[in-house]
Amino acid sequence: MTRVHFDYETYSECNIRKAGAYAYALHPSTRILCMGYAYDDKPPQLWVEGLPLPDFVLHPDYFEVHAWNSFFEWVIWTHCWKDHPTPPLDQWHDTAALASAMALPRALGNCGEAMGMADSVSKDARGYELIKLLSIPNKMNGDPKLTKEMHDYCLQDVVAERALAKKLHELNTIERKVWILDQKINIKGIAVDTKSVGHALDLYEKAFANIKQRLTDLTGLGNPNSQRQFYEWMIDQGHIISDINKSTLSNILDSPDTLGTHEAIKLRMQLAKTAPKKYKAIRTRLGLGTRLHGNVMYHGASTGRWVSTGVNLQNLARPTADPEICIPLLERRDLDVFFMHDLEPMDAISSSVRGMLIPSEGKKFITGDYSSIESRVLAWLAGQEDKLEIYRGHGKMYEYVASKIFKKDINDVTKDERFVGKIGELACGYGGGAGALQGMAQVYKVPMSKADSEKIKQQWRKANPAICGFWYEVEQKAREAVQKGELTQARGIKFATRHNFLICQLPSGRRLYYHRPQIVDKQVLMYKTPETETMPELTYLYNTKDYASVAQFNEQANRAGVESYEFTAMNIEFWGVNSTTRKWCLQSTYGGKLVENITQAVARDVMAESMLSLDESGYEIVLTVHDEIISEVDINDKTKTVQGFTSIMEETPSWASGLPIGVESYESMRYRK
Repeated sequence: MTRVHFDYETYSECNIRKAGAYAYALHPSTRILCMGYAYDDKPPQLWVEGLPLPDFVLHPDYFEVHAWNSFFEWVIWTHCWKDHPTPPLDQWHDTAALASAMALPRALGNCGEAMGMADSVSKDARGYELIKLLSIPNKMNGDPKLTKEMHDYCLQDVVAERALAKKLHELNTIERKVWILDQKINIKGIAVDTKSVGHALDLYEKAFANIKQRLTDLTGLGNPNSQRQFYEWMIDQGHIISDINKSTLSNILDSPDTLGTHEAIKLRMQLAKTAPKKYKAIRTRLGLGTRLHGNVMYHGASTGRWVSTGVNLQNLARPTADPEICIPLLERRDLDVFFMHDLEPMDAISSSVRGMLIPSEGKKFITGDYSSIESRVLAWLAGQEDKLEIYRGHGKMYEYVASKIFKKDINDVTKDERFVGKIGELACGYGGGAGALQGMAQVYKVPMSKADSEKIKQQWRKANPAICGFWYEVEQKAREAVQKGELTQARGIKFATRHNFLICQLPSGRRLYYHRPQIVDKQVLMYKTPETETMPELTYLYNTKDYASVAQFNEQANRAGVESYEFTAMNIEFWGVNSTTRKWCLQSTYGGKLVENITQAVARDVMAESMLSLDESGYEIVLTVHDEIISEVDINDKTKTVQGFTSIMEETPSWASGLPIGVESYESMRYRK
């Protein structure tokens, strides 16, 4: 097949950033202004509106089509060239997906810069400015000079995409199938209860006005929705706080004395709920349709996990009230109805968000959720056999962890101790220390002192020697691969440096990438403390010239009656996309963090293979959320069952022998969890 690389420039009255590619493509005003394209290694060509269409559009069966973020090209082709068949998905190739699979930036220009191709791969500010001037309603629409510039940029993007495609690694056979399935999920989309979305937004307007008035009456504030005004009012009431974030206000509510501000705080938290933004985003991205499309991004995280695009369906509010009660009441749009049911309208609105996702007419959802998949994978990777046996048996891992921490029989573990076991398991698995434990304890509202957290950490590490050893082995082998350029291995995880990447090959055969790795020495001070003694802060990183800090550290050790010692730690630094800022920057990693990446990646690979098997078995997947797979099947299809769905998800991949997999599945007429 002939390869063709192509890129559109389009015009629309629809805001693509808010509406998403699918709703944008369906908008009546959307049209293709021009298209750059190039066959194989031949010079790029330009098509503009009004000219005869190129051969690959008229006869798509003979071409392999390549584009950057090809979902956009697919939906535009489908809706703007309706008279011409869209190439089947197995003929499409997405160069941005290749970049993401190598942990490179998903923006064309940024990826080129990261790969050292900035001269040949660029998308400067002028290119984006031209799009703003010509692709949306603007008095500059049609300007000949600007149009010529846009044509040049369009051709440049084709050249850039093709150049990067030659540099990036192709997806392996399995990942190619996963990517195609990802496209099918995004094209199919998921149905939305549009009427109930409208009812929820109508109710929100009434509830917001009601709460604002009630809060005004309580506080006397002109605008209690103002963060500054409410913060100053809280200070005036005697609350010594630094902000009015949800966590801060929740902690005050949990305190025994709220100084008469309890009701006002509860109302302010109601006013600040974010669920209405989800409803508005859903309605915007529906456009003229009733389904959300393009909801998940293949390899959105560096580990390969999916992330949400547009409406963040990976982060929907957990219900605090029963959606089956709330959603029918939304239709009434009457605040008093909710008060009669002892429900705050805002809570009802938030609790109903998940339930707005529904199966297609005549169908039902079958949903499966992996149980503690990361904990299972970590134990399997590290060879922590006692935990694997727990998962193969009764599965009461938090009780088991608590029994190790508190040194008591598992059957004697209390509810509170189980919570501590849960916190220990979630916080300590990747090298987390006392700070991580205290942070997790705060999330679950479990009191935990610094001394207690240090003790729990030590007990957890003592009970999990294989996992702790795995951290250090992975770090050592990764360092050796960077330093010596040799192939190294840690319990089936292979490391090598190739073409400016530290490559980590997973048991599935898929790879993780760390760009431009280097070893950086850091001085570390540690306490040498008997295991039986409650330990203070364990480590202290310092600049070798910071003698005052070193002396202070040693003095603290002497007061504690323990010995301190110094060693040089070699951290691995690399370039990658920051998971929070989404910016390309220098980052550092260590054993625990590497193990976290590996564990999450392996868990993702387990799920990806299940998704392929489910799809082949006729379970049509419409969404994936974290460790959940949501499918829809015909209501009357007796061959598609919860039991069948579960059994497919619980199948152990050929490369993961001995990994115990647990799945919780259910069927429903609305999405829930």
